[in-house]
Amino acid sequence: MSSETELALERYFGHKELRPGQREAIEANLSGVDSLVVMPTGGGKSLCYQIPALVRPGLTLVVSPLISLMQDQVHSLQGRGVAAELINSSLSSAAIDERLRRAVSGELKLLYLAPERFDSSGFRNALEGMKVAMVAIDEAHCVSQWGHDFRPSYMRLRRVWPRIGRPPLMALTATATPEVRRAITKELGLWRPRVIIRGFDRPNLYWAVRREERTADKSRALISLLERTETGSCVVYASTRKMVEAATSLLRGYGVAATAYHAGLPRDQRERSQDEWMNGRVPVIVATNAFGMGIDKEDVRCVVHLQLPGSLEAYYQEAGRAGRDGSAAECVLLHSYRDRFTHEYFIRSAYPPRSLILKTYSQLSSLTRRNGAPVGLASIARGVRAADSRREVESALRILAEDGAIRGSAAGGSLLLRWIAHSSEVDALLANGTDGALSLQAVRLLAALHDASASGERRQLRLDSRRLCRLSDGDADAARSSLDELQAAGLIGWRDDRQLSLYEPVKRRASADELDLDWDRIAARRKHEIAKLRRMEKYAFQQGCRRRYLLRYFGESSLPAGCSGCDRCMPNAVGSSSEIEQ
Repeated sequence: MSSETELALERYFGHKELRPGQREAIEANLSGVDSLVVMPTGGGKSLCYQIPALVRPGLTLVVSPLISLMQDQVHSLQGRGVAAELINSSLSSAAIDERLRRAVSGELKLLYLAPERFDSSGFRNALEGMKVAMVAIDEAHCVSQWGHDFRPSYMRLRRVWPRIGRPPLMALTATATPEVRRAITKELGLWRPRVIIRGFDRPNLYWAVRREERTADKSRALISLLERTETGSCVVYASTRKMVEAATSLLRGYGVAATAYHAGLPRDQRERSQDEWMNGRVPVIVATNAFGMGIDKEDVRCVVHLQLPGSLEAYYQEAGRAGRDGSAAECVLLHSYRDRFTHEYFIRSAYPPRSLILKTYSQLSSLTRRNGAPVGLASIARGVRAADSRREVESALRILAEDGAIRGSAAGGSLLLRWIAHSSEVDALLANGTDGALSLQAVRLLAALHDASASGERRQLRLDSRRLCRLSDGDADAARSSLDELQAAGLIGWRDDRQLSLYEPVKRRASADELDLDWDRIAARRKHEIAKLRRMEKYAFQQGCRRRYLLRYFGESSLPAGCSGCDRCMPNAVGSSSEIEQ
């Protein structure tokens, strides 16, 4: 390791030594070689690209799939004195422009981005002015159609590399089978990458499974498990929002301090739940798989799954959030045979039958001819009576878009505004003036928003772009700058809300019979998802060593001779089926 690398490691991160695999990844990148880094959750993947980013001149682009993941890493880096920023959809256009300016001028060392950001022609043009030294693609398994978190935007990334001078690429993931590793190399365009695989084995983790067909028995097992986890934190995963709420209520009823987390909760409530758990105020968080990516909490003593996960990749990633401090921790699966039917429903919804895809296309084509304009999901779903759920129609539209038969367009975004200042404070500010603390434009917008909120009685306000323009004399960009100014002054908080999509056929007059879809690919992906579910089931009903089963699945060549970390090999250890109280 070079002296520069050692200095950066100790100065910014307080470490004197690297973990196994980190050194090889850093050296590969600094020598200009593409690399594929496979390390288990908690293995320290981020240092593999952060250290080279600090050592080599130029900017490092980090592609990451989740806003929360980017925010946590950028906040941590900034706290260490590193010039790092992120760009995502929650930022105003003025804030995005300022961060792009800093990236182009060379003020930043790392810039975090979602993969969809590269789809913007404006951003691609801005890229050409940046001196990009390397690109790190985190959660790289998202590029694989055979992975558990497929994101089509990852597949378009390789088109960007020529525009930025084809710098060294580093793809990183925690859960890649040999099949997925081959897909990552191909789809991201890695050139003869150095493949660095740190052993998947986590000796401090104890793997246990208990089958409980009755909900009451599963509940008793969960309570027993959590009651004897005296220190540290726990994560309890449930497969649906309804189950999360039920499990949280159950735990609270037994006096266990628990909080809920799922995508159906308001953002501020999710953030509060995560913050309470991260800071140790609430020891147990009950969540769907929407929770966890990017969470780095060392004292997680147990991770419990209340239902069978859909794949071993997902299970290993979620369960692997336990024991990051190296101390003993448990990964316990409480499941029933009927859990598989929930996943079969999700798979069927994600890859609907050919007849439903064709009917969805016919309905979309008919509506666009009749209306003369693109149409939304709700209108299409109402006309597709063959669907068991709206989810199936949404999946059919996704498949049609992936194969180029239809295209989506933005339906017009909105923004959500929340008052931080009390209405009396705003009244006083508008009456007495701001002594130049706010621009005249910001003061005018403040007054208009105050009136639109019924003089501050409504603490939350949703505005579409047209209404925002009306409130700000017709200049949307200037209005967003003023919103930033009001937010910085502590008067409001605001963010862009998600945009809805409208759909239309690429060829207006093409009938469903003329569609040239890759039906074999669709069937193969459905079959592959079923196969992954069966491998997960095989783990749950495994008669042999669970640890060895996991390691073989991920292509680990060096298997442990013996095991002291699963309920099959150590049936009377903590976390085993026999040990959990009846």
